[in-house]
Amino acid sequence: MNLAYPLMLFRLGLAHMVERPLRTSLTIVGVALGVAAFVAVRTANVEVLRSFEQSVTAVSGAATLEIVGHDAGLNETVITDVRRLPGIVSADPIVTIETRVTGGSLHGQGVALVGLDLIEMMARERLTVRRGRAAQELEGLLAADRLFLGPELASEWGVAQGDRLRVLAGLQEIPLVVEGILEVGEGARSIWSRTAVMDIAAAQKAFGLVGKLDRIELITDSSQNLEQLQDQVQRSLPPSAVVQRPDTRGRQVENMVRAFQTNLTVLSGVGLLVGIFLIYNTISFSVIQRRREIGIFRAIGMSEQTVSALFIGEAAVMGSLGGLLGALLGVWVATGLTGLLGNTITELYASVPRSGIGRGAGSLLPLLFQGGVLGSLISALGAVAPSAEAGKTVVVQALAPGSYDVVRKSAAGSAALIGGLLLACSAALLSGGPIDGIPVFGYGAAFCLLAGLSGLIPLSIQAMNWWNQFKKPGKADSGGATLERIASEQLTRSSSRSTVTVSALLVGVAIMVGVVMMVRSFRHTVEIWIEETVIADLIVTPQAWLQGSRANAEDRTLPSSWADELRHVEGVAAVDLYRDVHLRLGETSVALVSRDLRLHAERSRYLVLAGDSTTILREAAESGGVLLSEVLADRLNVKAGQGLELPTPSGLTSFPVLAVFYDYATDGGKIVMDRATYRRWWPADDAVTVLPVYVSARAQADRVRGAILRRLAELTPTGPGAAVVSNGELRQEILEIFDRTFFLTYALEAIAVLIAVLGIVNTLVTSVLERRREFAILQAIGASERQIQTLVLWEASYLGVIGAFLGIIGGIALSHMLIAVINKQSFGWTIQIEWTPGVWMLAVLVSVGVAVVAGYWPARWASHQPAVEGLRYE
Repeated sequence: MNLAYPLMLFRLGLAHMVERPLRTSLTIVGVALGVAAFVAVRTANVEVLRSFEQSVTAVSGAATLEIVGHDAGLNETVITDVRRLPGIVSADPIVTIETRVTGGSLHGQGVALVGLDLIEMMARERLTVRRGRAAQELEGLLAADRLFLGPELASEWGVAQGDRLRVLAGLQEIPLVVEGILEVGEGARSIWSRTAVMDIAAAQKAFGLVGKLDRIELITDSSQNLEQLQDQVQRSLPPSAVVQRPDTRGRQVENMVRAFQTNLTVLSGVGLLVGIFLIYNTISFSVIQRRREIGIFRAIGMSEQTVSALFIGEAAVMGSLGGLLGALLGVWVATGLTGLLGNTITELYASVPRSGIGRGAGSLLPLLFQGGVLGSLISALGAVAPSAEAGKTVVVQALAPGSYDVVRKSAAGSAALIGGLLLACSAALLSGGPIDGIPVFGYGAAFCLLAGLSGLIPLSIQAMNWWNQFKKPGKADSGGATLERIASEQLTRSSSRSTVTVSALLVGVAIMVGVVMMVRSFRHTVEIWIEETVIADLIVTPQAWLQGSRANAEDRTLPSSWADELRHVEGVAAVDLYRDVHLRLGETSVALVSRDLRLHAERSRYLVLAGDSTTILREAAESGGVLLSEVLADRLNVKAGQGLELPTPSGLTSFPVLAVFYDYATDGGKIVMDRATYRRWWPADDAVTVLPVYVSARAQADRVRGAILRRLAELTPTGPGAAVVSNGELRQEILEIFDRTFFLTYALEAIAVLIAVLGIVNTLVTSVLERRREFAILQAIGASERQIQTLVLWEASYLGVIGAFLGIIGGIALSHMLIAVINKQSFGWTIQIEWTPGVWMLAVLVSVGVAVVAGYWPARWASHQPAVEGLRYE
């Protein structure tokens, strides 16, 4: 008996779903889209972070400490001194060369080649080489062109032992041979499955890094105090080297990546939120249509809880079906999204190798389970309120048409009061700071904003109806005005379901307006920054710098002597020497930029928070002071006029901070000093990263560019030389990266709006079903099919207008939250807001347009219903 009762409820709910396949399908598709967006972003985030972590920790293993150099790397003689220290069990030298495959189907594929003591690593990590080569047999195979790949990486690339590859590292194109495929035995770490390794001696020889190391991995005695041992090792190192925990290397970049991915995840959750509205709408409609059925259930003894459970169960079934479908769709979308997201993070933060998503049953089943559970949960959540009201149905009133809506309509004042309180709460939350780097209060403020505006919808519907009732139509348009009044009056009578529909559209429009305003403001700010800061007509740069490679310093630098050569090229007015290296301040890696600040003051400027840029730059050149980017100044809590200690080869040195400036090139922070100051404290580093070239006023940039290329060919007759990029090309590349970064944002917005459209279709279809008798009466007294269609389309357009009006208000407020709170706390950038009335007009057109399009099919359906059947309805 206990099992039969739930089974009976399940069959009742299933029968109702089957009887109304259109509405059931719309609901399932809406939930599926929301779950698909969330699953796709979450899966892609996990895969990208996994690839990033593997690339960072690929050779750390049991290492407890590591020694890293700055951009100049480490001299391998350091390892001899470190090995003599007490408490050091082993010290393993590492070089990492970031490369790109050239030619063939893998052209452009980036991979970080790790050079290490291959034989020792294989023995320690229980690795072998496919085809049974033993470790001792490898000694004759460690030539400078030999490469070993993990099995997953080899399978993904489609290469086998003996295949040849050509890779570009900086200015060098190196031919390599796949000598073997690593076999990962039991107990070995899985990260070796996606690793490309070379013996360190072979890597140093092949890439011109003899005597150079990137880092040294240390295994220490477990009985020793690690912090004391770390201090001891640090004292034995040159000032430019730093000893740290292995996880420190990836933690900073991972934190920045996490902030970027958190914002994407929250945005993908908007689809789930709109899906909740859709479920609410569906169950509300079901309750309205089944009043008599509910009354019968209550009359024969069914409890309130059982009635509520019937509708919640119905929603959960639709949600689980939508969740399963969404999970499948999400996994498919994630395969492409992973590459897009990985490329974006590579361009913004750090290199992330391509990663494939496992499609086996072992990886797919958990996602299907998660999708089904997620769909069920959001559906059950959306069904709670209407299901509870269904349980409270009074048997005597069950047959009274419209009683349900009357109760809901009378709550417009209360809903407006709650909405006002939520809006006040939203404003209060904006003052809260980030928690662990995440703008939790900012997200809470955004949620309260959207919920508060939703509370104002019933009042907005009534206000629109009042305006229509008191509007005086002219003689020529009295018929159309009558239809308008009927439509607005109908929305007022059914304000319960109209509120939920408009809420879904409101959220979609607000997110669209808010994010577009934020992106456009950000882009406008970046354009201003480029116009003010990137002034040089031409930039002479190594190939690795253009590719975003983070290879060793020699791959990313040019000889400073080239500046004198370029100054003698006809048409060149001035040449700057721009050096970009990285320093570690505590656990933070920051960019240290040096350049000719006097020349920069004459030709361009920095966007400083306070003061005159030209005066400050000249003062910095004369006094040896520095300028800090806004992000770094906030992170270190340093202001202009204070001092900043930097690690130099002579030890910690204090530099006066003369100004703080806006910078959008990096969110890790930047320090700027004069070239002469840098050479005084870092005398061993005479290289430059790029050479900005200013063309004389009478010269043509294209001709000067050609002359520079010819001169560079003379300077590097045996190599590919450097590249010469025009100012316009550099600006275009910066903005293209920017636009690619926000491509995902627009896609997620589109999903939210699409789900809202499904809600409008759902609303209007149900409205037509409920009002078949009303439409039949209108037809009986002479209403034409065209007038019936117009009436339904007026309802749809009113839904769009109210959604657009409140959505634009919400979008403007949301853009302020995104710019001033969420992005500021996540990344530290100050964005100048740009008011975009064109976006508001577009939002109105999109909102009303999608509402009318969504209402077209229900309108045609309503106009084609036979009047006789409609008069029999109810």
